[in-house]
Amino acid sequence: MLRRKRLPDGTFGELEKVGTIPTTDEQVKSLGEQLAQEKMKNIQKDILINNLGTQLTQLKLDVIKMKGGGD
Repeated sequence: MLRRKRLPDGTFGELEKVGTIPTTDEQVKSLGEQLAQEKMKNIQKDILINNLGTQLTQLKLDVIKMKGGGD
């Protein structure tokens, strides 16, 4: 929560944070960081899946060659 403290001259000062509840801006920033981390995890998973697919394809080709069907 944010508030403006009244100054001795009767005007209001700068915004200041009160309490420990995150402000909307802090919540949005945190959510953005969480989404970025999830996106990075998904990209890493996709890379791993692609690598495993490549390895599986190579293993299949090796088995075919061993059986004499690849020559």
